[in-house]
Amino acid sequence: MPHADKIELPDAVLKQLSLRSDGKGLLQLGGHLTLLFLAGMGLHQLQAGIWLLPMLLVYGAVLTFLFAPLHESIHYTAFKTRWLNNRVAAPIGFLLLIPFQYFRAFHYGHHRHTQNPALDPELAGKKPLTRTGYWLHVSGLPFWWDNAGKIYRHALGRVSEPFIESGKHAVIVQEARLHLAGYAILLLLSLGFSSGALWWYWLLPAILTQPLLRLFLLAEHGGCDFSDNMLENSRTTYTTPLLNFLAWNMPYHAEHHYLASIPFHALPALHAYTGQQIKFRGDGYYRVNLEIARNK
Repeated sequence: MPHADKIELPDAVLKQLSLRSDGKGLLQLGGHLTLLFLAGMGLHQLQAGIWLLPMLLVYGAVLTFLFAPLHESIHYTAFKTRWLNNRVAAPIGFLLLIPFQYFRAFHYGHHRHTQNPALDPELAGKKPLTRTGYWLHVSGLPFWWDNAGKIYRHALGRVSEPFIESGKHAVIVQEARLHLAGYAILLLLSLGFSSGALWWYWLLPAILTQPLLRLFLLAEHGGCDFSDNMLENSRTTYTTPLLNFLAWNMPYHAEHHYLASIPFHALPALHAYTGQQIKFRGDGYYRVNLEIARNK
């Protein structure tokens, strides 16, 4: 089946799909945070039982997928009110070790040069994953090492990434320093009060469930064409309503790349227009990642 470079959408449809909403964004965020609270209560109740590990994974998955509202907020599509996007992105970026100002520059570079090995920040300077490298990547360990290193390097005033404009360097440096100061304060408070809360409700679940996010993100472009056609270089993956909710509809990833200005809540409607033209459509994340792993 041939795949179009461009799909003509009626102006009225495009206008309707482009409408952003504080209400829908707050409702989605409220639902996500409610799930996190309920999972946290379950984790608190089950810390001494055989259900500890399953509950850690459930809580950690909801925590780790706060990446989704972070992603939407740096696009300014989570909410209609512009400043509200930044107010939500900042604390989530702090929790996930992804400073949101840096991530906005990184991610915009990814959108400008999607699947260009020389210019896409997600690919630039990286060799194709070997089988061993694939499993190391999925473990999440390189993520923690790289992000901690970047925050430290930026805090020292060393900002060298080509996708960050020179005028943004001071913002990136200040953001990194605030992150380091915040982490130091939390560590001192934890030690001062002899509290294990940071370990049980932040660090441990985040470490355990980072592989889930790595697998999710690998499916977005893994095995897709190295092309500037957004309908061929990105994948839409059909999945469960729960995962669509936790991921803020980002399984409709080809749609997101095709029209990045469309808010998360309109992506399923956009799929009605783009679906048949998307080259890579996955039937569940297990099957997609199994195929990606087999090709390593």
